[in-house]
Amino acid sequence: MTRTDRTGTSAEVDSNALVVELAKQITRASERAPSTELAVRPAAPLMRKLSPRAAALERQRDQADRARRARRTPYLAAAATAATGYAGWGLAELAHLAAGSGGEGLTVAGIGLLSATTATALRAAFRARIPDNWRGRSWCVVGGTTAWVTAASAIGPANWPMTALLAGGAALGWAGWMRQHEIPTPGAETLPTPQDDEEEQDLGDRLARRWAENVSGKGQLLPGAMLTERLDLPRAIRWTIQTRPGTADFNEVFARRSKIAGGLGVAANNLLLEPSDQNESWCTMTVIVKDLLSGGIAYTGPRYEDGRIPLGPFADGEGEMQYVAYDEVGCRNGLVTGEPGSGKSACLEAVGLGLKHSGVWNVWFGDGDPEGGSSPVLNDISDWTEAGPQGVLRQLEAVEEALEIRSLLKSTLTDGPDGTPVPITDPQTQQPIRKLKPSEAVPGLQWILDELHRLTSDPWLIERQFVPRLERVVRIGRKYGVVVLVGTQSLLAPDYGNSTALRGYLAAINLLAFRNQNRSEAAVVGGLSVAPSTLPTGGGYCFATAGGRLSMGRVAWAPDLGRWANDLPDLPLDRDTDLATARFRPEIPRDPAAVFAEQQRRLQTWRSTLGSAPQQLTPAEPQAPMSRPGLVIPAALTADNVIALHPLSPEPVAVVTADLEALPRRQQLVYAALIDGHRRTGDIAAVIEQKPPNVVKALNALAEVGLVRKVAHGQWQPTDEQTG
Repeated sequence: MTRTDRTGTSAEVDSNALVVELAKQITRASERAPSTELAVRPAAPLMRKLSPRAAALERQRDQADRARRARRTPYLAAAATAATGYAGWGLAELAHLAAGSGGEGLTVAGIGLLSATTATALRAAFRARIPDNWRGRSWCVVGGTTAWVTAASAIGPANWPMTALLAGGAALGWAGWMRQHEIPTPGAETLPTPQDDEEEQDLGDRLARRWAENVSGKGQLLPGAMLTERLDLPRAIRWTIQTRPGTADFNEVFARRSKIAGGLGVAANNLLLEPSDQNESWCTMTVIVKDLLSGGIAYTGPRYEDGRIPLGPFADGEGEMQYVAYDEVGCRNGLVTGEPGSGKSACLEAVGLGLKHSGVWNVWFGDGDPEGGSSPVLNDISDWTEAGPQGVLRQLEAVEEALEIRSLLKSTLTDGPDGTPVPITDPQTQQPIRKLKPSEAVPGLQWILDELHRLTSDPWLIERQFVPRLERVVRIGRKYGVVVLVGTQSLLAPDYGNSTALRGYLAAINLLAFRNQNRSEAAVVGGLSVAPSTLPTGGGYCFATAGGRLSMGRVAWAPDLGRWANDLPDLPLDRDTDLATARFRPEIPRDPAAVFAEQQRRLQTWRSTLGSAPQQLTPAEPQAPMSRPGLVIPAALTADNVIALHPLSPEPVAVVTADLEALPRRQQLVYAALIDGHRRTGDIAAVIEQKPPNVVKALNALAEVGLVRKVAHGQWQPTDEQTG
């Protein structure tokens, strides 16, 4: 075999020798290579990329460290020379004692020779580390060191001439070295500016650098935590956070969310943390780079897709929040929480619109506000609407009755060809259904309760075991197609009558937690930790857990949600459920005009109690009533409220009356108790089952219209007894 070298000369090469040499090299390489079969490689971390500014700072630090080490050399050399001189002098003294002056002279000569040899050997050993311009000067150092050590051995180093000679010689000999190795102190103008640094990196690299510098360093928020598996999304960047095993779980990482956002230099609203299904010490971090939600999400109409109601997009644009009305397990309950103005009621309205749009749900609405003002949209679209404790209790009793009849009905139905329930025709071969699926034949019954906190704290409902009965409905209603969706102001236990079990069942699948500025409100619901106080201000922002994500989203909204109410189908209940609940429901739906007239009448009555009714509601020229001296008639009353008790009396006698039916219900009860002979405030409260302060307020209102009078402390009587 012929080989040509660089000069073009050909040479004969032994092929066998080449093969042997190649085999040896392969063997050595395989021995040096680590075994790949047993190697356990951790997940590759996101590589840290030094920015120009960081690299310049790193070079400056390295240069300063080298200069500090070099400047220690003269001091070490002087100290070693002094120590050698003292050791030589000691040996010479011992030789003088042992062998006299001759022995001392030989010892000094030997010490001088040994010093010269040692200094020369040290110079040769460190020759590669000696700068070129110092290799000549280094011989002067060797000579000076040898001479001083020899002289110190002969005459002793412990005197000022020798000490001065050593110090002066060292300072003179090493002066150039010290000048050459000055510690650098460059000005700020020699470094790249942070702005230039940031501009040279994309956002993901900048965030990764900030993570390494501000979050995962020693003694910081998550020491040793790595960012892996970077994924660039259209509106976000996502990583997997891998914490050191045993140092933190998801809840601990989520609790530090705002500080992590500060370390990354982003707003907490744009940082999403979600649990990982791979490892308890891992989680997913998403940084929003393009805000999708701040401009609001437009509501384009009700939707119902395979048992789910889309509500609005997640912040990273990956999918939509959903309300799960029905899935493979059965019908689902739900919970919507949030402070006033957070968008809670609009979310309930969106769910109600979606359910009505489906054509397989019957919707009831119970409002904790006695005036029924929580949601005009739900008032309009619901199949049965009630407001206040009494109305909600009627609905609860109807729901309980529906559960009873449907528990019987379910055992007579089987799954049809399309999965909808159909009557059993052959009990020998057909199996009863396991759960009722909402259908046109047997609609699902969704009971929406808003302002739950007002209902659970109502004394009248507490006496009637409202919370335990509601909890029972939530527990067992799923398989009968009867479920509850609740709206309230917080996740705190008092909103649920201190029943954390009720809260847990409601939020098991559908939890939409809107903003609440109560910072103590942080609960683990459905296995996920939520902190509503971290949500942005503005309506519609919430955490939604229905999709298995602890991600912020925003519910779609429109200022005129009610305009979709007219296009929704009207689906009655199945015959059995309808018959079971008919005795609780009003026979005729309330006419909106009649409701408005009732509200006007109640408002007028209230104004009358204050004596300041508006002009448009009173006659233009009221007739002056004839009153008996000593009887004060409020200015708001007219002659229509005055009747003669003794028409044959020569002196006109009149008393004040009022339309008792126009009075509020509590005032009617109080007045009736007075007529029955109950005079003390406490007795009246016990009879009508009202709190004493409320009874006092009602008595004062009745006194304003002249129906009652106070005769002593805590004692009242009707006015007609005084005038009779």
